[in-house]
Amino acid sequence: MTTDNDNRVNRFETAIRSYNDEWDDKCNLIDLLADARHWCDRNDFSFADLDGLAYQHYLAEISDQRRRP
Repeated sequence: MTTDNDNRVNRFETAIRSYNDEWDDKCNLIDLLADARHWCDRNDFSFADLDGLAYQHYLAEISDQRRRP
């Protein structure tokens, strides 16, 4: 199944809104990113490396979306 970028945004909105119901989406994103860094530390992953890979995925996804009619 192909996931387009609108679906990715909708999927993330669901996740970010449920992350903490006491805060707004912006605060939830900040907290999620900070918590992801802690999770990477605990599991011996490099957040910077994974973020770099995520950015490459993002670039490919927006490029793919632009090529579609």
